[in-house]
Amino acid sequence: MADINFDCPLCNQNLDAPNDMGGDIIECPACEEDIEIPSPKPPAQAGKKRIVIKKRPTASSTASSTRRPAPKTAAAPEAAPQAAAAEEAAEDTVSEKSRTVALLLCFFFGPLSVHRFYTGKIGTGILQILTAGGFGIWLMIDFIMIICGNFKDKQGLPLQTW
Repeated sequence: MADINFDCPLCNQNLDAPNDMGGDIIECPACEEDIEIPSPKPPAQAGKKRIVIKKRPTASSTASSTRRPAPKTAAAPEAAPQAAAAEEAAEDTVSEKSRTVALLLCFFFGPLSVHRFYTGKIGTGILQILTAGGFGIWLMIDFIMIICGNFKDKQGLPLQTW
């Protein structure tokens, strides 16, 4: 039984997924675009008090400015770990598949959609074979997207490295 019920953010198709797939990237069966399955919401726990955080009023909305100054913190020691974390996060946002290989596969073996199989998009690869590359239009769009760096692999990560 599916525990997560959600709508595709691109085509609004209602979808169901098991709880253990929360956070996974899948290909929408309706629009064939890569989407992320939302994480399941934790069940409400009985006996726990709910705390609501409210936004502070701004200086213009209050009659007198009685705000305390923000505490000063030393940013220099934290800068190095933050830079390393940002660099690691940037590496996770790019596919390990080569853009050059995908481009050459699309150019030479486009009607066989080998570039889609290379990037892990098996389902749309088969559809592309059956429709002769979407009568050439789909194939041309893939070729242009690879050149521009907008083509994504099965996990939804763009092919950036040449």
